[in-house]
Amino acid sequence: MKKIQICTIGGGSGMPTINKALVKAGFSNIKSIVTTFDNGGDSGRIRTDERGNVLAYSDYWRSLISLWKDGKQKNIWEEMLRYRDGKGRNFGNTFFMFMAEKCKNLSKVDSLFSSLVKANLKGEVIPVSLKPSNIKFKTKSNKIYLGEKYLDDLRMSSDQIKKIWLEPKVKANTEAINVLKTSDFIIICPGSIYGSILSNFLPTQMTTAFNQTKAKKILVTNLVSMANETSELNIQEYINIFDKYLGKKDHFDLIIAPDFSKIPKHLLEKIQNNYLLEHSTLFNFQNQNKKVQKYNIVSVDKTNMRLRHSEDKLAKLFKKILK
Repeated sequence: MKKIQICTIGGGSGMPTINKALVKAGFSNIKSIVTTFDNGGDSGRIRTDERGNVLAYSDYWRSLISLWKDGKQKNIWEEMLRYRDGKGRNFGNTFFMFMAEKCKNLSKVDSLFSSLVKANLKGEVIPVSLKPSNIKFKTKSNKIYLGEKYLDDLRMSSDQIKKIWLEPKVKANTEAINVLKTSDFIIICPGSIYGSILSNFLPTQMTTAFNQTKAKKILVTNLVSMANETSELNIQEYINIFDKYLGKKDHFDLIIAPDFSKIPKHLLEKIQNNYLLEHSTLFNFQNQNKKVQKYNIVSVDKTNMRLRHSEDKLAKLFKKILK
């Protein structure tokens, strides 16, 4: 297989899913650009203790683990890194904070981690910025919030996000800019469109580099909406949000959307009703443009009546289209 360079952009749980699928598909030159602005949960505690002068490590180490090929050693470390003590402190965040301090640079932590634990990594993780900052956003009711934690706290609110920015403004990591320039493919991962995805384009120079790169750009859409972000949007309206923040239209070569028709109708209705309790809806794919292609990439968690992006199905798809 040709060793092409693939850049993934995102955070949260969406990026690890895409990375794991790429690893399963046999790719080994994966560069993952992740947001470092989270201030919720244990990340928020650490950043508060450090007076806001450190980056958030949670998305970084979860993405790094997703680039480790499955095996016994990986499973042991993944369980350990996810461990929380009786006070809710996460070992992964603390461990990576120590390593970042030792390396003096979060960008160098992946090589230290790999040498320490003998991790068989199929790529590297690149923080979108090396400077700490916070997400700030305004809602349609003109309320203003500082911190990504409020995106999560208000996810079932009908007061949708109107505008988002960083405070303070920070520059993009030079390494992230260079990866955008040299990659063959760039995959925008599913996830919170504001907290996990567009936050990666808020540091200065990121949108310019993304718009100028010659890489083929692929957007993997979400499966369902969040009330305060994209409630009841159709696919074109979803794409329009990217247009607004990326500064131009028609930047994606392919938009991968889920094919819900493969799910039995009675089961899909139960799932829809479950999401409606959270004021969320399945994505509406009417008014498609020619770049949107539907694929069978969904798995169903029947226990919790949830939809998930299937790593196995995505792996098969990536083998087919990333050539």
